[in-house]
Amino acid sequence: MAGLLFVYTRTSIQAAKRNAQQHREADGGQISWRNETLRRHGAIDTPGDRGTVRELIGKAKEEVAVTVDKGKTEEEKIKARRGKKKEGGEEN
Repeated sequence: MAGLLFVYTRTSIQAAKRNAQQHREADGGQISWRNETLRRHGAIDTPGDRGTVRELIGKAKEEVAVTVDKGKTEEEKIKARRGKKKEGGEEN
């Protein structure tokens, strides 16, 4: 139960930070409370695309995969790709 609460808390904080950053960027570097009020009442559009938690997790996995691949040689990368294809049922 504590693990679930921890994950929920971390995810909520990351989403709030990302949302605040998008609003700051849309307002020119500092949050404009007038623009924020207009957004909340539908007078102006919300800034940027809003990602879901699933998209955040997908991006995090991609970043981890990129950092893991940096340490491998080209030959190891090719072998890893071949192994993934065979596991997925797609054989050449």
